[in-house]
Amino acid sequence: MKIATACTQQPDAVDAAQTLARTLLSRLSAPRLLMVYCTEQYDVDALQRAMVALFPSVPLIGCTTCGGVMTQAGYIEGPTAAVWACNDEKGSYGTSLVPHQAHRPIRDSARIALNQAIEESGRCGELPKLIALHSTPGDEETTLAAIREELGVSVPVIGGSAAADTVGGRWAIFDNKQTAQSGIAISVFYPTARVSYSFHSGYAATTKKAIVTEVRGRTLVSLDHKPASVVYRDWYEEETGQTLDLDDSLFARSTLYPLGTQTGKIHGLPYYTLSHPMFVNQDGHMELFSQIAVGQTAHFMTGTSEGLIARASRVVESANDHALRTPQPLGGLAIYCAGCMLHVKDRLDQVADNINTALYTAPFVCPFTFGEQGLFKGGELSHGNLMISAVLFHKD
Repeated sequence: MKIATACTQQPDAVDAAQTLARTLLSRLSAPRLLMVYCTEQYDVDALQRAMVALFPSVPLIGCTTCGGVMTQAGYIEGPTAAVWACNDEKGSYGTSLVPHQAHRPIRDSARIALNQAIEESGRCGELPKLIALHSTPGDEETTLAAIREELGVSVPVIGGSAAADTVGGRWAIFDNKQTAQSGIAISVFYPTARVSYSFHSGYAATTKKAIVTEVRGRTLVSLDHKPASVVYRDWYEEETGQTLDLDDSLFARSTLYPLGTQTGKIHGLPYYTLSHPMFVNQDGHMELFSQIAVGQTAHFMTGTSEGLIARASRVVESANDHALRTPQPLGGLAIYCAGCMLHVKDRLDQVADNINTALYTAPFVCPFTFGEQGLFKGGELSHGNLMISAVLFHKD
């Protein structure tokens, strides 16, 4: 297995595709899978058609990314498009995109996308070593549950929800057949290389916590039977010593202070799935980027800018440790939260340098997403916010 990446800032979609193809083919012959990421400035339909024309028989999956992309070459600000590819003669890969339809449950769309991707790979009846998931924001928890139910076990997932430069912006997903502004895109991997993975947040729980007493989808209504937005404001002001206007930039102000729910423990230490507050709606309720269930304990979490910069490399290093062998990575994939990226945007080259060091300079690509999905080391498939997911491919 060989891995290569390419990146371009050509503003025209067709020119960008041609540049990506030219650069990629100078580094890698006969790719077996393409993963494409672009900022919202591109005509995604034109980019998808051009990539399919240039690589007509190669499975392809892609999505939009917030603000730019990272590779081993560093952070490249938008407009930009990037591609990750592997050459793996004895490996198998398949992709599928299923647009959401009003009459079809999300679980059914997820199952269809998964089974179509497996069918395209030619490995029906075999569990993939890895699943890459790029859906549009809104139903990631249901999608992961459907994948787990369909396979019967937890297969490693690396996932990032399509993003744009603004919340509610022009995001999209695509495969080698179509594009969509709402749907589920899945790629299945049966590589010859060994796969390792890691998924976590790097935030710490404070002593502030409460029981979730009412939710409506991703709207958090109450904590300990008190208005959730008021509880959160009080926690924030006590922790930071700063006044919080709930109508003013809650998304940005809460990046270092999200909510977390305990997902499991490793060596007696708890780990958490994070939920990022977006805004307070007209009813005074708090809108989140992920779901929290009634009866769960919501913890007030805290992080630091330095932690956001350092933790990407720690996640990659954790994936290396998880392999329990001397690291010899051929390359990797990483998913980095767009909210975190915006908070440390002026230091993203440092983030890329840290990942390069942890990856022993092997090629990687990393989009910035509006939700992250992964498999915790305790075996839980989870969707969260402000998270990092990483997968490495190793020499045997």
